[in-house]
Amino acid sequence: MAEAPVKPPAVRGPVTIQDVARRAGVSTATVSRALAMPDRVTDATREAVFAAIRETGYTPNAAARNLRAKTTKMVLVLLPGIGNSFFTPILNALEEVFSEAGYGVLIGYTRQDRSRETHYARVIRAGQVDGVLLVTGHLPRDEEFTHFPYTVPVSLLLSEMPGYSGFSVFDVENRAAARTMTDYLIGLGHRRIAHIAGPTLNPEANERMAGYREALAAAGIPFDPGLLWTGATNFDFASGEAAARRFLDSTERPTAVFAAADEIAFGFLRAIRSAGVVAPRDVSVAGFDDTEYAFHYDPALTTMHQPRAEIGRRSAEDMLRRMRAGGDPEPTVRVRLPCALVIRESARRLD
Repeated sequence: MAEAPVKPPAVRGPVTIQDVARRAGVSTATVSRALAMPDRVTDATREAVFAAIRETGYTPNAAARNLRAKTTKMVLVLLPGIGNSFFTPILNALEEVFSEAGYGVLIGYTRQDRSRETHYARVIRAGQVDGVLLVTGHLPRDEEFTHFPYTVPVSLLLSEMPGYSGFSVFDVENRAAARTMTDYLIGLGHRRIAHIAGPTLNPEANERMAGYREALAAAGIPFDPGLLWTGATNFDFASGEAAARRFLDSTERPTAVFAAADEIAFGFLRAIRSAGVVAPRDVSVAGFDDTEYAFHYDPALTTMHQPRAEIGRRSAEDMLRRMRAGGDPEPTVRVRLPCALVIRESARRLD
């Protein structure tokens, strides 16, 4: 899919560093210092400058950014936590591209904790890295991530920040992919299809939910709110187990279940099996991601394949382009890659 250039956000009128200084009640030299060396000013001064930047819509120019003349040859990759193999293909691709270009990769873990997000935001502002890739799968909650005009390139992988065009975004066509999976289950004869949704505030989860509903509507199947299982706090095993309890307690069970992530599907499958319910004999189950365990699980999981390695490679190449450009900010991009249906053993045609 072609990359769609997105120009940096426009400011309202010719906002200058002098405007920021007047708004913050400091000198222009202090504004420049807060931008280039934020650790060299007091917390109160830094916050006053950042507040003035947000209020005026000021974007640092090349001269301000070039106060940090030397590069670190390091890129920061932020992940939600340790031990999730979902991110492995992305990390491998990132490391390969950056290594070939002479850059090192630092890995940080936010654990979806605001204080850790604040810590890493300050690391970035202090000029300790040349670029940042957020591979967190959720939106940073700390305003230091979302409102500061960074002097290094930042990219979002597998997430979106609605209304903000300052980051490059690399994601998949979540809505179209969810519709494809739901269409497949409908084609197998299923009409009572439940969807185990991902976290409510996650844009990707909401897109998958929308795709599920669109497929039902296109097939003339009335939407049943009782078959949309929300409440997940993460794309994880525990969310699948919680959905399984709901399934087992149902008086009229769905004949197929579409989980918003493979990990959710694994938790669901294990929990129903412990209750004597077997897939696909008793219920068809499908996931989303095509993680390395999807093929080896029993039954092998029918799922949507996300091109994670390609996302890693293309985001790294874009980051190199932006880091090497210097001068004025390079245009960011928004890339949406298609997913592919992978048919295995966990879903069957309804008798």
